Amino acid sequence: MKLRVLLTLCAAGLAAGLLLGRMLQHEPSRPERTVQLFTDICVPFSHGQLSAPPEGLGLVRNDLLPRERRWTDPVSASHLRLDEHTCSISTNAPHALTKAEGDALAADIEQVVAATFPNLAFDPKATLGDDVLFRAWMTGKAASPQRWGVSVYMFPDRGERSGSLVSLTLPRSKAF
Repeated sequence: MKLRVLLTLCAAGLAAGLLLGRMLQHEPSRPERTVQLFTDICVPFSHGQLSAPPEGLGLVRNDLLPRERRWTDPVSASHLRLDEHTCSISTNAPHALTKAEGDALAADIEQVVAATFPNLAFDPKATLGDDVLFRAWMTGKAASPQRWGVSVYMFPDRGERSGSLVSLTLPRSKAF
């Protein structure tokens, strides 16, 4: 009888522990995860280093071309791409962000930019139409090699052409 009670208590305790652990383990929303990737990968990339390889954050390498550096994130259904001057995170239909997710992402990226890159100025003229959310924080003259910054580009209501792009573009010259 005592063994039966002990086994029942152990089973109940295990079930309660698993349930509590699952409740405490918060999986980030897609915008939160995108901001995490931007902060953990793109921000260090802007300083010429990566604090951790993308695979360490659960991303899966999927280069499509030789010398390409591209990963897929199964949590946010987004794609990370690194090249010489750009770190970008994108989504595409059928996994595009919704308008609400895009608004949340833009607001969160704005906070990261303000805290991490205070010298980047918001460009209020950066618009691309009523059905596109576009925000840009830039410094340097347009089209100059010294121009760099962060942009958020969302087009959620375009069906199979819906998508998003968060991009950190570094200056093409060394002086910044």
